[in-house]
Amino acid sequence: DESLRNNLKDLKRNIVVKFSDDGEYYLKLDQAKVEMLSDPFTKADITVELSTETFKKLLNKEIDALSAYITRKIVVKASLSDKLLISELLK
Repeated sequence: DESLRNNLKDLKRNIVVKFSDDGEYYLKLDQAKVEMLSDPFTKADITVELSTETFKKLLNKEIDALSAYITRKIVVKASLSDKLLISELLK
């Protein structure tokens, strides 16, 4: 989506995705591109915690990000603006 890409073009964020049943993944968002990192970083701007089952349901549109957040199936530790960013990314 071009609108989302334009909103992300100037953002730089370190993101940790913690799966309760599959470990942690370290991502870097820079210039509207997400890159998986092999080495962990010390400070995350955004931390997302969820199960692989919830992640699959989000990808398959069986559950939306807001419902998952409200029911605590996904926990996002970040500033309010970054929480809204994650919500947009998961649409």
